Amino acid sequence: MFIFKTMKILVYGSTGFVGRYVVRQLLNKAELFLAVRDEQKAKDIFDGKVNTIKLKNNIGDEILDIIPDVVINLIGILRETSENTFEKVHYEIPKRLIDVSKQVGVKKFIQMSALGANLNSKSRYQKTKAMAEEYLKKSGLDYVIFRPSIIMGKEQKLFDDLKKYSKIAPFFLAPCDAKVQPVNVYDVATCFEKASLSEIKNQIFELCGNKVVNYKELFEFALNYLGIKRPVIGVPKKMFLFMIPVFAIIPEPIMTLDQYYMLEEDNVCKGSYPGVKDLVGSVSDAFVF
Repeated sequence: MFIFKTMKILVYGSTGFVGRYVVRQLLNKAELFLAVRDEQKAKDIFDGKVNTIKLKNNIGDEILDIIPDVVINLIGILRETSENTFEKVHYEIPKRLIDVSKQVGVKKFIQMSALGANLNSKSRYQKTKAMAEEYLKKSGLDYVIFRPSIIMGKEQKLFDDLKKYSKIAPFFLAPCDAKVQPVNVYDVATCFEKASLSEIKNQIFELCGNKVVNYKELFEFALNYLGIKRPVIGVPKKMFLFMIPVFAIIPEPIMTLDQYYMLEEDNVCKGSYPGVKDLVGSVSDAFVF
């Protein structure tokens, strides 16, 4: 059963990779507002078809202005900077958004988490994602939490990284004993649409495609997609642990220690929670986009 189209949805993180697909999926289906730093950039991306509100110094105050029915939080980082730590971006910001949402009576809060989110993880990325989940579940707000594996689409950062490093690397190393279960970005966007416009609430969804691959296979697909001919050599993931100090010297490290910790457990759906098929009805090929 779908709610009326006039409902207000406020989206954070709308101009990122996944955010662009989520917004396009929701266009003309609700009164959509995007909380952004650069309003002109957002209008250009979406051809002026969206309402924008500039992020305030105290993030979350945008909710006080809009009083939305639904808040979607897609804000996230893969690597830290001195200003944006995992704790700040993945926990403190969601906490603030959740608090203000509760204050104004938001009907549903939809949080982008991550497969592998775990309070006991050695990875601070995964730990802080889990911290935000726990805070949301205890907040009293109705919620939907999405835990995707690696999301595949044309703008996937892996493509840019491989393209950049292929200019200097004659070959690539990839962990052959670590697995992922990629999900198509269109499926992810459709899941956010379903969660936003329906009465689904207080559920966690694990988002994966139908195919489990190791990182060697993933890299080979990405290089082939880019039309770059480089061999990919599969090595045990433990080998990367010894290379972390070398990677740390590079301005943009190939891998950080936190990312290595994330390799310790396969990034695949375990079936503990419903998934894409339960929400959408079918699962797209993660490698066709």
